[in-house]
Amino acid sequence: MEIDESIFELLEEEEDSDDDTKLAEIYKLAVRLIRLLDSVKSQELKEGASLMLIREILNDDPLLMGLTSKMIQDLSFGLTEDENYVS
Repeated sequence: MEIDESIFELLEEEEDSDDDTKLAEIYKLAVRLIRLLDSVKSQELKEGASLMLIREILNDDPLLMGLTSKMIQDLSFGLTEDENYVS
């Protein structure tokens, strides 16, 4: 699989922009990554790529790991479907 180098160039150009612009670009790239993952036919490759992305995003940040653990716990217990529930 070939990595699209234009993504890295785009990220380098975005360094001088404001946070709102960066967040919008992060969201667009995340949606694109999710679509690409969905298009992968091999379940094993999907799982591996998903885990690599999660590991890369968390990057040993204890706060992000805690938030992720709480979110997974909420999802597994179905607590996010209750509109009155706040994590």
